[in-house]
Amino acid sequence: MPAILLVILVLVLSACGVGTALFFTIRKFDPQGGDKTEDPTIKTAQEFLPFEDIRDDTIILSNHKYRAIIECSATNYNLKTPAERAIIEASFQRFLNSITFPITFFLQTKVIDNAKRLQLLREEIKGTLLEFPNMAGYAEQYERDMSDLNAKIGNSQQKKRYIIIPYDDAVLLDNLTEEEKIHYAAKEIRNRCNMVMSNLESVGVVSHILSTAELTELVYSCYNRDDYSYAEAISGKEAFSMFVHGKEDRFAGMTKQGLLDVILNETISKMELGNVTADADGEKALEEIKSLRSKYGKKKS
Repeated sequence: MPAILLVILVLVLSACGVGTALFFTIRKFDPQGGDKTEDPTIKTAQEFLPFEDIRDDTIILSNHKYRAIIECSATNYNLKTPAERAIIEASFQRFLNSITFPITFFLQTKVIDNAKRLQLLREEIKGTLLEFPNMAGYAEQYERDMSDLNAKIGNSQQKKRYIIIPYDDAVLLDNLTEEEKIHYAAKEIRNRCNMVMSNLESVGVVSHILSTAELTELVYSCYNRDDYSYAEAISGKEAFSMFVHGKEDRFAGMTKQGLLDVILNETISKMELGNVTADADGEKALEEIKSLRSKYGKKKS
């Protein structure tokens, strides 16, 4: 069949609601125009992906396995005093010791895309000039400077930190239906995420569970690396500068007073990140705990 007649046939059948099915059949033919029989060995791209779906803030794998991802903020460890570093390390060790399931730390470095930011800036400038037209020269210079901001500050990369939370035990729940397994797994993986985030607060790290849209964007970035830059950070070992082997036990030989100081410091961090000071009682409680740490803790606030 001539190519033009085939195209016309597809268009006609599309109006009848069968064009999509025909397309998925035609696209598996030999593109060189040789063999016109369908090749059953050709697979769609979706068949190569190691997951079945992304929904309800969860990546769904085969055989009732699930993954949620927590994004974490950075903490200025290098700016801390030696005493503060010791407390952070002890709190992080307590966090790791409390984990009863496997977790994965994932660090992503990508080139900053300022296209959306610049578009919003241009819209704001346009609206401002309607009210203040005499600022056109300043606005033009400001837009020019912002469009070249990455080069001016010498940094075009953005680093994001994630913790991957798994749940693979739903397949063992033989007494539940398929739908019940999904609901049970969703509850359990949410509990795991909440436990991890609560422990991260004690280290001063702000975190949140990625939404379905954010998970989709993260997965897309992993499969489309042309727009992302890893080589420079990895070759310079900058991405791994904070990695440690973890051989030192921070609690070995720690006195009861030192342990009390760590616990009180974790409590203060959680209360501050939880914004309890918005309430008068919460602010009073926070001040009392700070006073207790100052009085009984090993390290003075």
